[in-house]
Amino acid sequence: MIRLCSDRAAYEAVPKKRAKLDIMNLKRSLQADEGCEIALCTPQFIVIKRRDDVEITIVDDGRMIIRNVRNQEEAQRIAETILPDGAVRDR
Repeated sequence: MIRLCSDRAAYEAVPKKRAKLDIMNLKRSLQADEGCEIALCTPQFIVIKRRDDVEITIVDDGRMIIRNVRNQEEAQRIAETILPDGAVRDR
């Protein structure tokens, strides 16, 4: 589910099923992507800045905050494609 945040400056993506992400594995995968910069990383969340100025905060339960997108459809597309295979762990 994608919804506009209360401050109307970003979209929140909430997974249909609770997930458990391996943030450190996700960090390693995204570091190989030249279009992404890791702005901040903790065991609980990661903040990614892309070349197109989109900023994505990914929380270890699968929720995402997606900033600097034109519309909900763009946020949806990013949310569906940002996580590489192996980022989601079994709970």
